[in-house]
Amino acid sequence: MTCLSLKGIFGEFILGLILNFAILFFCVKHLLDYSRPVVTTSIYAGSFLALGLLRGMFLGWGEHGLLLVFISLFVDVVTGFLFFWFLARYRNRPSWFYGMIGFVIAANIVAHFQVPALVFPNVKGGESLVTAPIPASAGLSSSPPNLWSHHEVLEVTAEVCAQRGLAALQSLSFSSIVRSGNYVYGNSRANRAAVKCVELDGGSSFLYVAVAGPVKRSVEELRNQIAWSMKRT
Repeated sequence: MTCLSLKGIFGEFILGLILNFAILFFCVKHLLDYSRPVVTTSIYAGSFLALGLLRGMFLGWGEHGLLLVFISLFVDVVTGFLFFWFLARYRNRPSWFYGMIGFVIAANIVAHFQVPALVFPNVKGGESLVTAPIPASAGLSSSPPNLWSHHEVLEVTAEVCAQRGLAALQSLSFSSIVRSGNYVYGNSRANRAAVKCVELDGGSSFLYVAVAGPVKRSVEELRNQIAWSMKRT
């Protein structure tokens, strides 16, 4: 995993942590001001629902992602109501009050950083995005992805070829782009692409492009766009 990937993961973690805490502390203050657990729960669960939907719109959905968001909403409603009801009941007992807040903070961190991993699989950093193994049972429950490839000999070195590959994925707005030597990987919503450059004699290189994804037309178009970008970059 590269330093850039680590920074991306750390930045996303901190931003998510700040948003989670901001929502939680706002709701606790709302409860203390108005003593209405039902309304506070609605604000709490609705805030996380809005964040989940916005994240899905901008970053893409995983398999059953939208369903998992609403399952998360149900969990937030149930646990949120119990939590805010408890706080309202024991607000005058500091040990119980602050103890419950500490417990929910810990549970909140775990829940809202594990669920996105299932809902938004495209939002991970590092090479594991491309090289992660597929469970043996996956083929039993879903169709295999469409795979389109392209290969040719370029009259440039493998280093230049890899630079072109990196530039091509960036120009096509791929996310989570990782370069490892003369290999470049990246994601475009539910699609994944790999550009591999192998050094040949005479300063030329062998280019191999592969794109995989659930929709045939999207995969073919991405393959064509990458191949064309490699020639004109």
